[in-house]
Amino acid sequence: MGWLRRIWDWRKSMFAQMLVLTSIFLGWGLYAFVIRPLADMPVQVDVAPPLQATESEVRSVLAQFMITVRDDPSDAGDITKDSLIREVEARNPDFRFYVRVGNRAFGNGPPAFFRHFGFAALERVHRTLADPSICTQGEKIMQGKDGDGYASFRMCDELTYFEYRDLRHPVIIDRSRPMGARGKWLWAFSGNFLLAAGGVFLIFATIFSLHMWSIRRVAQLARSIDPQRLDALLPEKGVASEILPLVRAVNHLIGQVDAAQRRATFFLSAAAHEMRTPLTVLRTRLELMDDGAQKDKLVGDVRRLTRLVNQLLTLMSIGNRREVTGFTDLAASAAKVIRGRALLAEQAGVMLMLDSVRDEVEIPGDATLIESAIANLVDNAISFAPQGTTVRVAIDADGRITVRDHGPGFGDIDPVALFEPFARPVSARRGYGLGLAIVAAIVRLHGGEMSARNVEDGGAEFTLTFAS
Repeated sequence: MGWLRRIWDWRKSMFAQMLVLTSIFLGWGLYAFVIRPLADMPVQVDVAPPLQATESEVRSVLAQFMITVRDDPSDAGDITKDSLIREVEARNPDFRFYVRVGNRAFGNGPPAFFRHFGFAALERVHRTLADPSICTQGEKIMQGKDGDGYASFRMCDELTYFEYRDLRHPVIIDRSRPMGARGKWLWAFSGNFLLAAGGVFLIFATIFSLHMWSIRRVAQLARSIDPQRLDALLPEKGVASEILPLVRAVNHLIGQVDAAQRRATFFLSAAAHEMRTPLTVLRTRLELMDDGAQKDKLVGDVRRLTRLVNQLLTLMSIGNRREVTGFTDLAASAAKVIRGRALLAEQAGVMLMLDSVRDEVEIPGDATLIESAIANLVDNAISFAPQGTTVRVAIDADGRITVRDHGPGFGDIDPVALFEPFARPVSARRGYGLGLAIVAAIVRLHGGEMSARNVEDGGAEFTLTFAS
């Protein structure tokens, strides 16, 4: 049933609608200009008697053979082997015919009417004419109980003569005939109409295909627009005027979304900046308090708020950047992160292992940002990894880095949603869900890709792919 659904969905296509309308137009045109006028034409049916039709065909065959011998004797062939002559002879055993061109004679019997009706004398008289180009001709039709006969005499520069006799029984004539008036009329009008309609359809389809190519080009550009970078608009040049309002509406929408994102980014950035100073003052005042459980709890809360503000500022600064320059050694950046997290891993009872296929894997990018992305993944892995397990950081030659832990994984959560801001796969876990959002922003800024999956034997695996 899938193909039926695809056919049904095809009705929404402009090309399919054009094809249906063209078919309806062709059907109406054929009926109005061809079928109906043809049906209104008077029909005349002339059915000749079978014997008369047979004689007409025999005369045509003998006359054509005579003309062929006169014009090209080498292409005449054998008249006695003609299919019609054989059929007539089979039905009429006494049938005889005679053909003469000049001094050459053909047939299955001697002439019976040439002298009887005076054609021989007419030949002698014609030869006495002062101008031999004067033509003399005559014919004789015979009908009788013994059979029908016919003789045709013509003499200009050369004598051409044929006759037949004793034709009693007709034969079935099944020879293709040229189209009559109705057939010629049908071909002339329907052919021209179909040719014109087909030409119009071809022109329309060509123009439509060119516009469809333009639409696909615009759609491809629209798909390539980065939601985080809405400074690029759809091109209006070269777009059909019918599609231009849609393109301008999309560009207007892109501008509005970009303005809204800029306002939101500015608000979050300004709020984070404004929060830094009060948090610093608050932490300083808390440090002056007497030691105690309440002080430690308040200091911890301020520390977490400060970390949140710093993460928001980092996320905003990455989002505001449009490109990165320079090159960095991915293997060296990963090694630096592992050295910096060695004490944290030791306190958590977790081992860190770096596995790189090469000592140096150079990729285009900002070393500080890439180290920040790796650090966020390693921190997540350490926080989820059980004691006594290993967090493995693997790097291949194609600029791909994988961080694997043996923790509980992220369950049934959509892997793509993990990289959204404030996404927390474990509700009881401390933090604000900005670490992976920062990782995603850094990877997108470098034109890379990120992915996450649950490993079958336990744990989660995060992969970052950078252009090498």
